[in-house]
Amino acid sequence: LGAAMFWIRVGSQSVVYTGDYNMTPDRHLGAAWIDKCKPDLLISESTYATTIRDSKRCREKDFLKKVHECVDRGGKVLIPVFALGRAQELCILLETYWERMNLKAPIYFALGLTEKANNYYKMFITWTNQKIRKTFVQRNMFDFK
Repeated sequence: LGAAMFWIRVGSQSVVYTGDYNMTPDRHLGAAWIDKCKPDLLISESTYATTIRDSKRCREKDFLKKVHECVDRGGKVLIPVFALGRAQELCILLETYWERMNLKAPIYFALGLTEKANNYYKMFITWTNQKIRKTFVQRNMFDFK
């Protein structure tokens, strides 16, 4: 339900190969984790390679403020996003904000791969973070309105 991380050992040499990973937990998944290892080679996607960026909380607050302002002015917001991972994160963020602010403007997300990914998140709920697992019985966070 996100990137995969592989640790491969052949003889005395080892390689860690990973797609994008995040050491900070998201709304829907926990942080990436791997047993302590010292690979001879690390091959990684580099989205989170830099540590010089605003906090996640600041970025989310700014994002929600801009979306809210646009919708208040009667505008529409289109957010192109990866179907697996980021789409679920943003849907949970927006839906939670909409409920908290009692906003009535509808939120739509494209079907297709995102909907299929949501079904996998529902099926493998034990792979999600603790907060989502705890509230799953009362409300499945992947059943977007």
